Amino acid sequence: MKKIIYTFILLLVGVGTLNAQSAKQILDKVYTKYTNANSYYIKFDFNHTINGKLTARSGEVYSMKQKFNLNVGDINQIFTGKELITVSKDDKEVTISDASNTDDFLTPTKVLNTYRSGYNYALADKIKVGNQTIQHIKLTPTGSSSMKHCILGVNTANNQIYDYKEVGKNGETTSIIVKDYLENLLIHKSYFNFDQKKYKSQGYIITQL
Repeated sequence: MKKIIYTFILLLVGVGTLNAQSAKQILDKVYTKYTNANSYYIKFDFNHTINGKLTARSGEVYSMKQKFNLNVGDINQIFTGKELITVSKDDKEVTISDASNTDDFLTPTKVLNTYRSGYNYALADKIKVGNQTIQHIKLTPTGSSSMKHCILGVNTANNQIYDYKEVGKNGETTSIIVKDYLENLLIHKSYFNFDQKKYKSQGYIITQL
């Protein structure tokens, strides 16, 4: 009986190791794809649920290496490489944060960086969406975190992100589904600049954190 139990434990450990390696191999391929792209454009659907209230928006992001220009609803975020500028058009407010002191934005490279430290990861379900095969990978924090886990969906044919979902310990969820992806576009560098004078002239309140 002891030998059977021991063999069963070895099987579990072996499967767990293979599972983690397979998940890492997929994540490595996706990470390489996005970090090697000179630029990319993503159109997506964004959903956020908290206390049973759903907020649904469509959005798009243009990125060039570590810089990006993101639009979701009335919010525009510009990351210059040093600062994150958040523009709320409805409130006519602009908040400027130092890159090292902010953690409130999602980009593919940020999402993919999560698995590199502080997380366990494993293969989850595999689904078919039309002709696409989507492999989901579950990432669970190993340390203290407000996040319970996140799920990343990868199109295994081209190593593109299909969807991403974060689940908080308080039941809050944030999800993104990619609707369109283009890479190596010609994007003028001015698209990642912020003209503070323009917003001041329009009556925006500007706060530097």
